[in-house]
Amino acid sequence: MFWKRRDGHASTELQCEVEGCDFICHDMLTLQKHTFKKHPGLQLRCKVEGCDFTCTEFMTMEKHMAWKHPQAKEASPSAKS
Repeated sequence: MFWKRRDGHASTELQCEVEGCDFICHDMLTLQKHTFKKHPGLQLRCKVEGCDFTCTEFMTMEKHMAWKHPQAKEASPSAKS
């Protein structure tokens, strides 16, 4: 996944992973809108070791993970501006 759940608990609260940002919401679309508005130029990076894939959209990263790293479901991309 491309976001982390608040306090590591399984809840529906999604928290922006950009350092210093405390934005929390309840769905992926709202998180993506927040990211594009508040963090323009954000690059998502695949966290799988040896993979240098980057993109700007959560759905693109989700598709990349499903196609290229289906075994690494727990690995998540880091956001880097």
